[in-house]
Amino acid sequence: MAGNQREMERRERRAQKDRRHKRILWIIIAVIVIILIIMKICEININSVKDRFTDEKGKFTLTQGVADDNFPYNLDASQNVSIVNINNKLGIITPSSYTVLNSKDADAEYVFEHGYSNPILETAGIYSLIYDQGDKNYRLDTVSSAVYEQETENTILCADVSKNGTVAVATTSSEKVCDITVYSKSLEKTFELSTSDGYIVSMALSDNGKRLAAAVLKGENADLKTTVYLYDVSNAGAKPKAAQLPHGSVIDMSFTSSNVLVVGDSYAGIVKKSGKYEEIYAENAISTRCISYTPAGDLILVYNSYSNSTDNVVSYIKSSGKVKSEIKVKGNIKSATASSSLVTVLTNSEIISFNLSNSEEKSRISADDSVKSICRMGSEIFIHKQSFIDRSGAETN
Repeated sequence: MAGNQREMERRERRAQKDRRHKRILWIIIAVIVIILIIMKICEININSVKDRFTDEKGKFTLTQGVADDNFPYNLDASQNVSIVNINNKLGIITPSSYTVLNSKDADAEYVFEHGYSNPILETAGIYSLIYDQGDKNYRLDTVSSAVYEQETENTILCADVSKNGTVAVATTSSEKVCDITVYSKSLEKTFELSTSDGYIVSMALSDNGKRLAAAVLKGENADLKTTVYLYDVSNAGAKPKAAQLPHGSVIDMSFTSSNVLVVGDSYAGIVKKSGKYEEIYAENAISTRCISYTPAGDLILVYNSYSNSTDNVVSYIKSSGKVKSEIKVKGNIKSATASSSLVTVLTNSEIISFNLSNSEEKSRISADDSVKSICRMGSEIFIHKQSFIDRSGAETN
């Protein structure tokens, strides 16, 4: 009888212990969920949090998070500098060099002198493509190493890179007007085409490198016309779809799923997979100031309604071509940058951030004319000012 009593007591103690362990486990899970929700709301990148508590060997450390950083980071130039988010690192191109900067501590993880007279930078995923527009050289790199450098036979007009390292290059042609060549990241030629339709002024590759859009400018009856051709890279013999654009210069093209977003100096629209062009903003309805993209590929278009206006509109355009919202901003906007939920603009006197979902203002930082451009990553804003890059953690209202 006494033995049964002791056995029952042991079972009860074991059950109490199990219940206590489960309660502690559920508390831990609840805390983790709350932290993740807070990080999402505050735009904190979990990879950056992990980086702050790992040393250069990847080992966990509690002191790493308070280590001094190297911001502001000094540049070798003050003019013609571009800064971009490349795989959550800061890509910086100057007239003489290209640098991949660790956004945590301004450690230069990859640096080289490109030697190009007119360097143009395109990025996708971990890849960066730098080409010498008007000359014959271009190179493909990852965020940490060189992939290859190549010299073309003729002058480079424009180029683009996809997330899998596919590169498309448009050059002048020895026999026709323009040549298009597409290479895999191993320098295998996967597509080539010569055309006499006109000069290629802009190109875009899909994320997987299987589709190519090329904007071709030609003169017709004393008029300039631009046509976007959609090519199937895997089937060079297939007839491309074609869509004529409104009058004006093409500023940028970007694949979004199976469609192509097109931004001109006085219009914006979308070219469907079928080749049909649908306007977002009609010809001469806008004067484009600058553009940016969210990580999901949505377009941030800054424009004003007439060329001498000092007030700008920030238009948030979904990848489908639908205008989600418009934010009116007093003053001229010089630069724009976006994360998944915030858009930040640089005016002549301030850096202002807005919530993309409801257009609510989230922060406002003073800035003078020496600030040239900005780049947002999560909760932080990187600022190009004079000949250095600084970092500002944006305080939210």
